Amino acid sequence: MTRIKSTCIFISVLMLMGLASCSTVPPSQNPGRIQGLIKALNTEPVERLLERSNRPFLLDGEIIIREADMEALWQNLRNGGFTFLNAEILSVTPVGPESYHLFGTTKDAEFFFKKYVPKDGAIAEIGTDYGTFYIITGSRTWFTPKIIGFTSKGVNK
Repeated sequence: MTRIKSTCIFISVLMLMGLASCSTVPPSQNPGRIQGLIKALNTEPVERLLERSNRPFLLDGEIIIREADMEALWQNLRNGGFTFLNAEILSVTPVGPESYHLFGTTKDAEFFFKKYVPKDGAIAEIGTDYGTFYIITGSRTWFTPKIIGFTSKGVNK
């Protein structure tokens, strides 16, 4: 009986070690999960993008609240052929007190970050064929982070 008990304890310890070794990084800060979000943003229909998007949403320094406006945003980006083409994650940084400066120095941007960006939020700097973008990620839809907003650093021509 003690051998069985020892084996059970050993297996339990191994299982706990396995759980402890799992990524403790939230999906919103995990580069692999963010890459999955970018792939979805490039390929999924507008209806799915709405599910992956937080509301309110921050586009540059503008706060989008209405679902109809979010749908128009994604539809117009799709119709215009916009994608995060050949996206490469350059960095992922947890959101901090000054993160809103990437989106503007207005009180609106500061307010948005304080009120609507969750504690697990991150800023992913993405290099693409069209330039560099900053994507706010946070929370999640299954194992993929939600997009809370984005802006561009500069556009390549």
